[in-house]
Amino acid sequence: MKESCDHHRVSAEGQALGLNFARIADAECAALAGEGEDDERCKSCAFRAGTVPNGCIQTQLDVAKAVVENVPFMCHCDLDARGRPTKICHGWFAVRRVADRMERATGTKMAPAPYEFSQPDALEAP
Repeated sequence: MKESCDHHRVSAEGQALGLNFARIADAECAALAGEGEDDERCKSCAFRAGTVPNGCIQTQLDVAKAVVENVPFMCHCDLDARGRPTKICHGWFAVRRVADRMERATGTKMAPAPYEFSQPDALEAP
């Protein structure tokens, strides 16, 4: 089963963390729209409130680490023939723009997350 459809992954903790990232992404995507850029977040974006990835604590911890460490977070939906992501998540891009402004304003980079990224799910057999 694709991670973005596995409702067993949703938890209260994941939803709380995800809601905060979704609020930041929503505001920045609205600002980008004002500059003429479309909101390209997919329907199951980890940065869109109410999606499974947005409520999955494992995904949200990866989101947090990717944002604070400026490591591109890849889209769950745009996959190549081997099932590997091919496009940077637009929600990550939006939140990272906010982080970039904060880091420039304070002259301080965010501290790295004190944990490793989660291991990828095993790819399903074709």
